[in-house]
Amino acid sequence: MTQNKIVLIVDDEEPIRKLLRARFEREGLNVLTASHAGEALEILLHTPDLALLVTDVKMPGKDGLALTAEAKEFLPDLKVIVMTGHGEKSTAISALRLGACDYLEKPFDMEEMTHSVNRAIKESRLENRAEVLDDRSSDWNNSEPTSSYTLLKKKWSESFEKEYLTKVLIRHQGNVTAAAKEACVDRSNFLRLLRRHQIDAAHYRMTKKAA
Repeated sequence: MTQNKIVLIVDDEEPIRKLLRARFEREGLNVLTASHAGEALEILLHTPDLALLVTDVKMPGKDGLALTAEAKEFLPDLKVIVMTGHGEKSTAISALRLGACDYLEKPFDMEEMTHSVNRAIKESRLENRAEVLDDRSSDWNNSEPTSSYTLLKKKWSESFEKEYLTKVLIRHQGNVTAAAKEACVDRSNFLRLLRRHQIDAAHYRMTKKAA
């Protein structure tokens, strides 16, 4: 079954496209590639079953952020992973705000990329399955059903937020002030988010010291 297993790779560097294509195909995915945003948008328009877009940010012409925004307009449920240059923190945050589900810094670790892609594909399948269940529930009941899709989406959103906060803390060795600055959140709100997800910043300071 190929539905929801199609991945589109967009990068102006051919070696990157070939590397990712070979790895994703070994994972059992169907892979399409594009060398620029214009080509990618053409593919998006003609591939309604596309599950995931993996795009570089810096490309000639339209960049990856603009592509992400347009892609989400065409396919709102499309998962997007953005590849950014090292240190482009503000770019990564912009991508997340546009609807990307993850970002990886170049040069990326292939195992981390594969994990991110497989997770995005799994979430895409579950969301589609939830939508089918919602449709069936609507047919079976005259009353307005509780949306399992909405509940699942909320759970995934919270899970991603927790993972993102943890990554930022690790990068800053548990320094809350620096982590909050990267996340573009004031310190008090950042601490509130940590409490909500039961994340102890001190744990990452101790982990770093132990290392």
